[in-house]
Amino acid sequence: MKVKQTREPSKSANREIKDGVFKILFEDPENAAELHTALTGIPCTADEVQIFKITTIVSGKIRNDLGLLVGGRIIFLGEHMSTLYANMPVRCLIYVADSYDRLIKMRGEERFIYNSKLYKIPKPQFVVFYNGLTDRPEQEILRLSDAFEDGGVDLGKLELEVAVYNINKGKNAELFAKCDTLRQYADFIAKIREFEKIYKDYDEAVKAAVEFCIANDVLADFLKKNGGKVVSILTAVYDEDVAMRVFAEEQVAENLAEHTINLAKKLIGYNEPIEKIIDLTGLTSAEINQLIAEG
Repeated sequence: MKVKQTREPSKSANREIKDGVFKILFEDPENAAELHTALTGIPCTADEVQIFKITTIVSGKIRNDLGLLVGGRIIFLGEHMSTLYANMPVRCLIYVADSYDRLIKMRGEERFIYNSKLYKIPKPQFVVFYNGLTDRPEQEILRLSDAFEDGGVDLGKLELEVAVYNINKGKNAELFAKCDTLRQYADFIAKIREFEKIYKDYDEAVKAAVEFCIANDVLADFLKKNGGKVVSILTAVYDEDVAMRVFAEEQVAENLAEHTINLAKKLIGYNEPIEKIIDLTGLTSAEINQLIAEG
């Protein structure tokens, strides 16, 4: 018989499950248009919003994140995080490259990027919504350049900035005033945390929070329509089978990474060219040079 878990979910699990609810909520074009208008001050309607999922593999894990193409002009990449987010600029760099590649192929315009005439692309905007327990500023900017190793001469520059909004209850009142759906989402998460202190069983806390919010007109329509899915997402971390599968996936990723490094070391020992090692392992030249330096 399966035993119901009542322990606290891990930080990574919290991030994944809450991000899942956030994406369901803002995959709705009406909600996405409201959020985009609140952030940019540029009015847009649901008809102007094209939702697309950004599927990438980061650290051996498949990630599905949310992208918006607004009025055919702006790519908006947003994500909810309940853990700290220092590496988001690097992830966004991966996301936006994948998004542009898909967009150009979707338009059938691959040949134009090789023409002498400037090929225009939508302007990207990067946003993270944070509501973890660690105290953070209401708003801050993360820069890709902060992740660059020191040294070398600047021959051309690459920069990417991510705007971070703290959406914990009591923060960013001006943004919440412009986007009531986001405010209600923050209230919903706050209510779950409040009920976690009352109910010993997390599943019961989530269900009670859903019932409370429906009764008090907090995401009421959304929760009436998606309440079962929301509860399933938020409580899935306690399913023993799910936990074992996640652990197995992480082990496979770790084993694959170790195998790749060992293969690279053998190829280095055989004095194979770096280009060949890159081709066989998928590692970058910087990673291979680091292995060479480590001996």
